Amino acid sequence: MAVLVEATAVILRAEAVEERITGGWDALRTCLPETGVCSDDELVSISLVDPAAVRSLVERLVELGLHFDWEGNVEDIGFADQKRGLITPCDWLTFETVNIGIGGTPPSVAICRLAGSQSHELRLPEGWRYQGSLSEAFGSEGSGPAP
Repeated sequence: MAVLVEATAVILRAEAVEERITGGWDALRTCLPETGVCSDDELVSISLVDPAAVRSLVERLVELGLHFDWEGNVEDIGFADQKRGLITPCDWLTFETVNIGIGGTPPSVAICRLAGSQSHELRLPEGWRYQGSLSEAFGSEGSGPAP
């Protein structure tokens, strides 16, 4: 499967949520924003615009038990930018743009998927619409997988 990436997305391995966070998904939900969150069976994507909000969320996720440090340990948490791709190199995550073909036009959106995943289903935040979204406003590179 795949999850939407808008602005800066904090990407979590779903397996790590279940393994490392006491209280699992219920505990995770307590620190997530009300919008910009989507997940599949493999990843969670939290799209944020404000860099301070990204740092604050990551610090809270580490407090909950996920493994990450700013010096390069991206075992459980990765980052992607909707225009530039993966911000933190990690072997468990891939970035690409896909055409979602809404309204007869071929708009593209940025997505992440777990490396090796073959599912083409895209998960979006609840209530998300392309019209008026950050994907529409700022676009994506549209050139396939990021380098």
